Amino acid sequence: MPRPYACLFAILLAITQPVLAQGRLEIITLRHRSADQIVPALRPLVEPGGALSTLDDKLLIRVSPANLVELQAAISALDVPLRRLLVSVRQSQQDEGQGGEISLSGRVAPGNSRILIEGGAGRQARTEGINQQVQVVEGGRALIRVGQSLPVPMREWRSTGAGWQALDSVRYTDVGSGFLAAPQLLGEQVSIEIAPAMERVGPNGVIESTRLATTVSGRVGQWIPLGSSQSDTRRSGYGTSGIQHGNTRSQALVWLRVDVLD
Repeated sequence: MPRPYACLFAILLAITQPVLAQGRLEIITLRHRSADQIVPALRPLVEPGGALSTLDDKLLIRVSPANLVELQAAISALDVPLRRLLVSVRQSQQDEGQGGEISLSGRVAPGNSRILIEGGAGRQARTEGINQQVQVVEGGRALIRVGQSLPVPMREWRSTGAGWQALDSVRYTDVGSGFLAAPQLLGEQVSIEIAPAMERVGPNGVIESTRLATTVSGRVGQWIPLGSSQSDTRRSGYGTSGIQHGNTRSQALVWLRVDVLD
């Protein structure tokens, strides 16, 4: 071969060799998972100079034959049927209070005076809990909420030609407990976005609520603590008729568990 042709052949071989090593375009159709779920785990496996893109439920891969074998093995391990999960949330509210009272009563008059002193102390405790469960497909989102609608009387004043007129009406307020969950399995670990809420009507008619929104991870089949809150209230009062004092402590706890059904 003449020397000029030999040099040209060497140059062409050097240019086309990376293209030949990169291989042809391979299209793989996913059966169970979406491309968004699988691609993040595949990208670190793509060799330098390789290409990986998606089109709906298809993967478009252009790599060397050896790297293609590795990617196909990874895809087979990742593209598995979605599993059904059971998400359980346990919410509890504990209230403890203690207090005392001393009251004075009587009369003072010449030759007939009487003063009565009465006192007492007590302690009370109340525990309220709720357990809820919902099934959801891995990677999906689920919402469960159980409660009731409470009537709330409303009075509205409107100006008329004859003066102000009162209009009474009733509106309903939803009070309940539940949670929004979006779990994702990673082997024996679970990562889940969770937003539980617990509402109740207090002794004085005020709606009390506890809310939480977080993302946590833990082992499948084990209870995971999500959070807690605690409040302390102290009260005291003095007057001509006596003395009152007491304190109340409230604590809310939230736990989560995810089990695999399939």
